[in-house]
Amino acid sequence: MQCIILAAGRGSRLSPLTDDTPKPMIKVNGTPLIENALNILSRHAVERFIVVIGYKADGVRHSLGDKWRGIDIVYIENELWETTNNIYSLWLTRDYWDSDTLLLECDVFFEASLMDDFLSRPFTNAALVDAFEPHMDGTVVEISPEKKILRMIPGKDQPMGFDFRGKYKTVNIYSFTQEYLSGSFLPILELYLSLRGRREYYELVLGVLLFMGDTELAAHICTPHRWFEIDDFTDLQRAEAYVCDTATLFEKVKACYGGYWRYDFIDFAYLYNPYFPPPTLQNELRLNLERLLSHYPAGQMEINQALSNWVKLDAAMLAVGNGGAELIAALRDRSGRVAVPAPGFNEYERGLAPDRVLRLTADPVAMRLSPEQVVRQVKAGQADTLVLINPNNPTGAAYSRAELRAILEGLAGRTRVILDESFADFMDEECQASLLGELENYPHLVILRSLSKDLGVPGLRLGYVATADRQLVCELRENCPIWHVNSLAQYFLDILPKYRTEYAASLRRAAEARQAMGAALREVEGLTVYPSQANFFLLKLPPHIPSARLQEALFHKERIYIKDLGAKTGLTPDRYVRVAVKTLEENALLVAALRETLTELTKTCAAA
Repeated sequence: MQCIILAAGRGSRLSPLTDDTPKPMIKVNGTPLIENALNILSRHAVERFIVVIGYKADGVRHSLGDKWRGIDIVYIENELWETTNNIYSLWLTRDYWDSDTLLLECDVFFEASLMDDFLSRPFTNAALVDAFEPHMDGTVVEISPEKKILRMIPGKDQPMGFDFRGKYKTVNIYSFTQEYLSGSFLPILELYLSLRGRREYYELVLGVLLFMGDTELAAHICTPHRWFEIDDFTDLQRAEAYVCDTATLFEKVKACYGGYWRYDFIDFAYLYNPYFPPPTLQNELRLNLERLLSHYPAGQMEINQALSNWVKLDAAMLAVGNGGAELIAALRDRSGRVAVPAPGFNEYERGLAPDRVLRLTADPVAMRLSPEQVVRQVKAGQADTLVLINPNNPTGAAYSRAELRAILEGLAGRTRVILDESFADFMDEECQASLLGELENYPHLVILRSLSKDLGVPGLRLGYVATADRQLVCELRENCPIWHVNSLAQYFLDILPKYRTEYAASLRRAAEARQAMGAALREVEGLTVYPSQANFFLLKLPPHIPSARLQEALFHKERIYIKDLGAKTGLTPDRYVRVAVKTLEENALLVAALRETLTELTKTCAAA
């Protein structure tokens, strides 16, 4: 058995990395792509490596030499690498098709177990495939129940709206018998080259052979073994995250503040509605994506009107932002001395001088202050602005409407009140406390909402301020660029009112999930579970288990990521974590993992 590795391309989508380095030598966590393949393949019965080189060919030769772990390397240079594709590179190797052959692209980074599994089966004409996922692109296949490839569908035949359900992505690793290569593949390959030219792909030849029906190509599904096709920087980041040790990945995740779709773990740290938007809304966005990407969004006036249709308030009372954080920053600059809840959301005091911050520390049992205590402390501290988060993040504690009115009336005429209602829609129906409908009664009230949480769209970055203070609305709008909300987010707001029924249903499901999760968490020995009206729970840990240690242990053992509140102002250091309410299935996984991990950590501490 021999192995052909196609490594002639430039890898322009990885520029500037490939400006000075040939693509086969691009490193994933310190290991060049082609060396990873050679190291793994050299453990098997490979008698010869045939490497097709092109771009910076001398660099590849110099790095690899003429042998790899005692196995000969034959180099074939594609001098036309700039104007040809892999069909031509493969054709250049035809004089060496004298034995059974593995064929792979140099840009596939894979685990050793993948090749171990592939080569443990009887050698036949086969392709490694994997169930299609959204981050993949390129040729996909349809397979039969007997795991035979029925059809190959190249990328150019996958138009907008293509149905990827039931499709499998080619891994770009194949096995071919000598008889198949010389007797079936080569004649069609040469015919295809003569008719279509050198800028095509060899997968098209396989597609023709399948269509003719004179040969079979088996599909070996590579799950659970991991592989990565490194075409661009996102691919490279994903590969480095997956193949690194868990400790390194844990540090990456803690440092990146998002972009978690690239990584393989369950996120219980960030907070959003897992039951919205519904598939119909997502499909509507998908169908209009091409138009939305190619057109500018409207200006603020039209977007504020779209928001008005959703919240049922006069557009003159609204200022839309590119996420709640943008509006928090704008309000912070206009707030003077600020009274903030402790614990609370750190963004409200980020960057403020210490003398501009008055912290209102919550009662450690109730996790909140009474309305009378709030008013008294704000007045005593001479705060210009009070921030209330209802329900509070991270405690989940909430004030009733009557309590909020008491605070507003106690501070009327002297203190602006910023009421963050980002989690208000998650409250039980009988506890609903939003004051959106009472803004005209309280001109000093400013309500802020992040739409990421309740609408489940943190990637769209949408939030808004609502207030009867029209002058403040004008100032906030002037603070924003004219195109500060993108077209996709605008269209989402445009169509949102059609989905009120689905939104209400999603909130009921989230409340049911919270109730079930809370009951399950309270059964975990050693945990103190605080009542919550939001889509998360605050948990107090036993004194012998630091919060950072639990966070790390859950990630290492279960690939579950929770929020460590060990350094959160207003909470006992190292004793608290916050966990999101997700789907029933995910919540059950978390509860089981918490129970097992806390038990193990308790035993470890006792033994020490």
